[in-house]
Amino acid sequence: MKYLLSLILLTNIAFASYIIEFKGLEIGEIKNFNSLEQNYLEADVTNSIARFLLGKDKFVFYNEDYNGLKNDDNTKYKKDKYAIIYILKKAAANNTKDERLQIKENKYIDIKFDTNYKFKYTSKDRIKSEGFFVMKDGKLETFIEEVNSINIIKKEVK
Repeated sequence: MKYLLSLILLTNIAFASYIIEFKGLEIGEIKNFNSLEQNYLEADVTNSIARFLLGKDKFVFYNEDYNGLKNDDNTKYKKDKYAIIYILKKAAANNTKDERLQIKENKYIDIKFDTNYKFKYTSKDRIKSEGFFVMKDGKLETFIEEVNSINIIKKEVK
């Protein structure tokens, strides 16, 4: 039942598109979050400068649990050092309870809920990532990672 509920909630955010920004610069567009279950997030590079620097049309963030292949020549693969995938999976579950997600020994994410979800990713007693995400009607609206300036914002429907 818990798996089914997570799947239903994940589909709520699966069909909206999102803009991903790094240090205030729009990098690309995330079409859906279906890949979170396989521990990665895929985005199309929409910024011409980013496309030139990467030399690729897509990029994939993956976490430590990713088991997929990295064989697409047109895709830049980048390990998620900031636990964004784990945090987005938590957002997809739409769970408002405070908790500590243990990733590995000395690596954990503390998530607190007041009006927004606040998170802090600590690795070896150092804060690697910190910020918040906003949910509205069970859907991700914004994800703001303040330490590394990574934002994921729901694209406005026109």
